[in-house]
Amino acid sequence: MYVKPALILACVVVSADAASVSRRSLLRTTGAAAVATPLAASAADKQPLLAAGSIAVPRVGFGLYKTAPEETKAAVALALEAGVRHFDTAAAYNNEAELGAALREATGAGENVFVATKVAVTAGTSARDAVAAAADRLKRAPDCVYMHSPLASKEQRLETWAALAEARREGLCRTIGAANCGLRHLKELEVAGPAPALVQLELSPYNQRPAEVAWARGNRAVVTCAAWSKLSGAYNWGSDAAFKTLTAVSKAHGATKAQVLVRWSIQRGFVPLARSGVGDSVQRLAIAQNALAGVEDGVSWKGGQLSASEMRALNALEAKLASGTLGRADGWNADDVTGPDWDPTTYVA
Repeated sequence: MYVKPALILACVVVSADAASVSRRSLLRTTGAAAVATPLAASAADKQPLLAAGSIAVPRVGFGLYKTAPEETKAAVALALEAGVRHFDTAAAYNNEAELGAALREATGAGENVFVATKVAVTAGTSARDAVAAAADRLKRAPDCVYMHSPLASKEQRLETWAALAEARREGLCRTIGAANCGLRHLKELEVAGPAPALVQLELSPYNQRPAEVAWARGNRAVVTCAAWSKLSGAYNWGSDAAFKTLTAVSKAHGATKAQVLVRWSIQRGFVPLARSGVGDSVQRLAIAQNALAGVEDGVSWKGGQLSASEMRALNALEAKLASGTLGRADGWNADDVTGPDWDPTTYVA
């Protein structure tokens, strides 16, 4: 059985460069360790929140895409130690049970942690059953359940949305959201009602999704910012000029490029969902670097927030990339992907 929590979660995918900061000093500052420990009240529990209706969403999360079940406990423990209070998973990631177990071990009933998961588009009422199954694996009601994608017929999307709304009314989750949807998909959900409270998009300076972001803001939805693999992927940080722009900002703040893009997301009003594995010291360090404390003045970040000129320079990197161009195609069958420029936000009628 699951226990209803006081709060729950969402996601962004980031991978660190080779660290430009002392691993020892950062881990000493954050207390990051690979073993979960009981959480004491700290500044992390008072981190800035955004409102999705009546639901409070922590401003920086941790994503569990491609995190193997056997590595999930260690990754979640490091994220918790770094101050993360927002976690993003999916039924397709096969690590919901491990996330729930890690949170119970670290925090008891899981108070003050926001947890989001995702379910696939299905026919009829089976989406409601999928939410119940996710809650059972997590042993708690998710704070948010996203419809994972629009990759189905309009009829199936609307059936799934109705089933998710039913699950919310029954208390199987606290709110519902839409992931990887384009503007027309968001509008159809808005008409069917209720409008998504959270909208998860692949967002970076290279693909800023202005229409979907404008819709979300107009409907007071929280935008969670998933970068789909590291924020470069196959794109390799963009053109030579774009690479130099990002490098200059990184050097100015003594930070990795990933940290700069996490900070960019925060200052744009998005909720970044950074992720990293635990296979080596660089990956483990990235978890602390890309948490909220890692992009505020301290050991691994200097110079305060990104300046107006730095934000303009990063915003100017917009290349209107299609989803997946940055290197990730999780959650879709091979037949769904039509080529290197496939994009679920525009491809699905």
